[in-house]
Amino acid sequence: MYILGLQNAADSGVCLMKDGIVLDAVNEERFNRIKLAGGWPERSLAYVLDRHGLTLDDIDCFAYGWHGGTTNNSDYIIRFTDRLLAETAHGHPDAPEIIRQRVFVENDRDAMVRNDFDTKMTELGISPDRIVYLDHHMTHAWSAYAFSPYEESFVFTLDGRGDRKSGSVSFADPKNGVQEHDYLISAFDGLGFLYGQVTHQLGYTPHRHEGKVTGLAAHGDPNKTLPLFNRLISFEDDSIRARIGLYKPFYTNLQPELKAAFDAHTREDLAAGVQKHCENLIARWVETWMKKIDRPDVRNVCLAGGIFGNVRINQIVGDLPGVDNVYIFPHMGDGGLPMGAVAYANFLKTGHAKHDMPTAYLGPEYSNAEIEKVLSRYQGRIDVELMNDKVARIADDLRNDRVVGYFDNRMEYGPRALGARSMMYHARDNSVNEWLNKRLSRTEFMPFAPVTPQEYAAESYIGWREQDVCAHFMTKTYDCTDAFKKDHPAVAHVDGTARPQIVTREMNGDYYSIVKAYCDATGDRAVINTSFNRHEEPIVCSPEDAVESLLQNTSDVLSVGDYRITLPG
Repeated sequence: MYILGLQNAADSGVCLMKDGIVLDAVNEERFNRIKLAGGWPERSLAYVLDRHGLTLDDIDCFAYGWHGGTTNNSDYIIRFTDRLLAETAHGHPDAPEIIRQRVFVENDRDAMVRNDFDTKMTELGISPDRIVYLDHHMTHAWSAYAFSPYEESFVFTLDGRGDRKSGSVSFADPKNGVQEHDYLISAFDGLGFLYGQVTHQLGYTPHRHEGKVTGLAAHGDPNKTLPLFNRLISFEDDSIRARIGLYKPFYTNLQPELKAAFDAHTREDLAAGVQKHCENLIARWVETWMKKIDRPDVRNVCLAGGIFGNVRINQIVGDLPGVDNVYIFPHMGDGGLPMGAVAYANFLKTGHAKHDMPTAYLGPEYSNAEIEKVLSRYQGRIDVELMNDKVARIADDLRNDRVVGYFDNRMEYGPRALGARSMMYHARDNSVNEWLNKRLSRTEFMPFAPVTPQEYAAESYIGWREQDVCAHFMTKTYDCTDAFKKDHPAVAHVDGTARPQIVTREMNGDYYSIVKAYCDATGDRAVINTSFNRHEEPIVCSPEDAVESLLQNTSDVLSVGDYRITLPG
């Protein structure tokens, strides 16, 4: 049985599953080169079908993780009415109008996206009985649980909004699947808009540059702004609860009083405050519901939704007293919905809840013959060497202070570069975050991420264990050992943390071998791994993308398949 997951909102894409096995998962931005591209995932769909020689007639089920209508409407209406009355009684005169605006905006946008999806499916001749419409937050929850290594787990989702929710609490097991216990109403409480407001206040783009705020937070004092953020959103009645009025759940157009309050603080203190406030709220939310669901024998937590792209929050959750294991779905934002959708739909049709996700290498790959064809078009503009020993050659480049653009294997699924489309450099240069970011036209406050062979992980990252699956996907920070911080200043943040990718021969192939060879030769325990792209560009997908990047001087050396490419001179 073929199940195709689809997403046509922001970061659109597709995922193909056959008989419970994920074959492909890709996002449209990688093909059309528009960051977080929305709309119909035409090129992603064409790639997946062509790769397997399929047509749409071969697909048994189309799974759509938006606008499912599966939320209990009666329960939602009661909760929404209670909330409206409570916010009105709270005393801020703007509260009812803000709530009305928020609901109208959500309904209009959701109706437009759903109509676009239905119109396209009709044009393609897909009958409604072949489509499964799935609740947005349940789809996020399924992505987190189905591909985790845990049989039983608590599941939390949190984002800006989706299908009239901004978060959910569930418990999952193989027999019953994901069972929802509670949810956050509309976009009011999910923290995505609060974090986005601060992102906007600091001059960045909401829903895109929140990682810059996370990095900047370590440079400020949260205590100077926490009282302000506590006025906006707090923890009440076992849930995260916004106070609508002074706070408006929109990215921009802040209330004048709140804008003035933000302006009175430094950028660093605002970033530190919103980060710490979100950490505190989420930790309390997770702890509270783990106790309420009352399964003390289960100490696993699975996370998905855009908020859990915040690696520091994920560390806080993983370090909670009742948590032994935490798993964050590698493509935690809405771009990962197609994969959650195929898992959810497969459970509805077969009752099978668990699936393997050994790697995130689920996108396009290219043979040496295909690479040669591309390189021939750049004759005279590049120097090309066929490597007899790629591992030794690229490890030597790293030892000789060269920035390496590394392109191999199937492309990664999700926002992290994991060694298929990565840029590498040694981690001993404490100035590299300045000059390499400038070279890539980036502005970042978080240092580059390290990639470390598993053999050296325990001596580098405090509390790392071999069962920490999240470390394979760079979705959680760890406190670094003193020795690691001293020897690898390029990848240790000012707060002493790093967000590592731990690699193994079985999972990462030549990428692991290169990093291991470099570490063994130098005594280092990590290499910089940053995404292979310039600022505001998607990660490279094709050999053409990689060569064009080299021509813009993003790296000193380009490794594509078995070819080493440099610029003449």
